[in-house]
Amino acid sequence: MSFIASARAAAYRHFCDTEHKNTSSLRFESFITWLIIANLFALVLERIPAFYVGHEESYDLFDRLSIYIFTAEYALRLFAASGDPRFAGKRFATVRHALTPFALIDALVIFPYWLQMLGLINLDLRVLRALRLLRLLKLLRDIIPAVSAFRRANAGKTPRQKIYALMNDTPTSGRLHKQIDFILVLFIITSVIAVFLETVPTIYEPLKNEFHYFNLLTIFIFTVEYLLRLYSSPEGSVEGSENDTSRWAWAKRPSSLIDLIAILPFYLQFLITVDLRFIRVFRVLRILKLTRYNSAISTFVSVMRRERAAFMSAMFIVVLITVLSAAIVYTVEHPVQPDKFDTMVRALYWAVITLASVGYGDITPVTHIGQAFTMVLSLLGIGIVALPAGILGSAFSDQLQQQREQMIHDIEEALEDGVLSKEEEEELEQERIRLHISEKQFALMKSRAMSRHAADFSIEKLVHTAAIDISRLRETLKGMPADEVFAEIRKLNLPESEQAALRVLLN
Repeated sequence: MSFIASARAAAYRHFCDTEHKNTSSLRFESFITWLIIANLFALVLERIPAFYVGHEESYDLFDRLSIYIFTAEYALRLFAASGDPRFAGKRFATVRHALTPFALIDALVIFPYWLQMLGLINLDLRVLRALRLLRLLKLLRDIIPAVSAFRRANAGKTPRQKIYALMNDTPTSGRLHKQIDFILVLFIITSVIAVFLETVPTIYEPLKNEFHYFNLLTIFIFTVEYLLRLYSSPEGSVEGSENDTSRWAWAKRPSSLIDLIAILPFYLQFLITVDLRFIRVFRVLRILKLTRYNSAISTFVSVMRRERAAFMSAMFIVVLITVLSAAIVYTVEHPVQPDKFDTMVRALYWAVITLASVGYGDITPVTHIGQAFTMVLSLLGIGIVALPAGILGSAFSDQLQQQREQMIHDIEEALEDGVLSKEEEEELEQERIRLHISEKQFALMKSRAMSRHAADFSIEKLVHTAAIDISRLRETLKGMPADEVFAEIRKLNLPESEQAALRVLLN
């Protein structure tokens, strides 16, 4: 293989081959994806004078830099085309790649700008903005192969089973599920940010229509998500037969109620008069949907259940000190500052702020006893308030360790017969997903468990073989005269311990 051919194959392997989960190619693909998303946000920000005016050169520099990167990507893919298995051994691999739909999209993204920069054409600003939206089509490069892989992995399954695999992490979900999760998370974060930006007049006025249509799009996506999850929920139940019961059980889950809260206020406004501020608050609650995609929440709930007694004891101490401190300071400071410490509730506010080591300074004691007590309370707050946090932190770390030990135990149980069957592999994969253990950690655990099992199996086999040999030797020695055997043992010049062991076999 020539140097050029080797370079082309290496370029494809390191930058273009995402099918085999090459680390460098996946990182390169992720970088291009985030750059496309950043271009979309830049296009939106250009419509806001508060962000654009005075920063025109920075936006232009970012746009040029994006074009340079997309051009380099296009050239790299053309160079590596002969390394693509689709064109392996075929003539004109570069031309064949250039005529593929993805390559045509890449060309459509960059060529108009190069023609504009070189002065060969003169495009209107609105046309250029429309062409910049075409960069979103580059995302199809990662989505379409994921769709094909999902269809192959779920061939023969019912539509409901496919939808469940699409919306939930299962052994057959593949990259498409991760991409859908990414899109949903992006819409959740963006929609919450939009709620806050709508309260800024300089941002809301230029993008009033965009905010409205984006909210409608968000509601549509979250509604479809909720309906798909509700429809496919029986596939995740243990029984899997009583559809109505399992759907109702799914609808009562905290995560399902959060999904419903995210969309329900929008539809309620068509039935009853709803205050705009009420809707805005519930739109902010969409951020709670992120708990579905964070494994730390389930672990935290398990920790709270396990350490409930210790945590409640620590919180009782904190509450006790806070209430007593408020009562004492109120008694001392109320006669001197009736306007500041007018009620014990206000004194309780002061105690909480002081015990938390924040001390806003809006309410402060002025008497010597009150100031001395404040110093003591502040010092106590450093340790007392940190006590519940320490309990949770230690328990959280211990819970993670238990999850890993449980996973290793499950792997060792599956390896008892020396092999991992397809059914055992699927069960372990489901357990990995349930425990929220990454694929890299799971592979390491499996490797260690298999190495340990191989070592244990070798020792067991060695002992078994030695036992058989000893039994044969005992039978052989018993058939010979004892005097002759002892004489032969002394001639062998063996260590005394081994000679004693051989003599024991004769008894």
